[in-house]
Amino acid sequence: MPLSSVAEYLDWVIGFDVCTVRQEVMLLRRRFPQATTQELAEQAFGDVRLRVITAGAAMGLAANPLLSMAGALADLSIATRAQLFAAACAAELLIPGFLDSDTARFELLVPVLGSSVISQFAAEFGLKAAKTATRDFVVLLINQHSLRLINGVITKVFGRRVTQRALITKTIPIVGCVIGGAWNAMEVEVVRNRTLRYLSNQCMETVRVVDVEVSDQGLEP
Repeated sequence: MPLSSVAEYLDWVIGFDVCTVRQEVMLLRRRFPQATTQELAEQAFGDVRLRVITAGAAMGLAANPLLSMAGALADLSIATRAQLFAAACAAELLIPGFLDSDTARFELLVPVLGSSVISQFAAEFGLKAAKTATRDFVVLLINQHSLRLINGVITKVFGRRVTQRALITKTIPIVGCVIGGAWNAMEVEVVRNRTLRYLSNQCMETVRVVDVEVSDQGLEP
């Protein structure tokens, strides 16, 4: 899958409207007036669950290998955009004004895509093994590098996930349909838990997946 195609889809994934996110946050408060902020953040992910299940099931019907790759790219893009939108709602609930930052969209892709992003950062920027990644670490890392470099790293991770998704869920029709929908449903739960931990500055993963630290020296020209 050409990185140019992946990059175009990734641009669409992060292209959500901030005003729409804030409207959704207000709607959540109206729908659940007795809920805590944490409960509302969890509900934001519950609201996108059916959407990503439907996308995974529909795209899983393609059996042709070429179509399955295209289907996997579309499926992953739809699912990731929905998860990112939910993460943005959770961020605005838990950290009001979070989306005012120019780097907010890229930052939220880290907990949405998971530890593979941190591993790729380590490989690209020569980071030393050290401690598990929290939000403080990710913000420091993003601030030390240009958005172009950050975007390049995330694009590589996204492209690998497209290939993996195509191989696992898109090979056999019907079976791919069931697996694709179930995969997306399970992934929403994983992304929700990881994002909520991230936004409270806890380690994103419940187990040690990758250890990194920022070098004292500049890591980019």
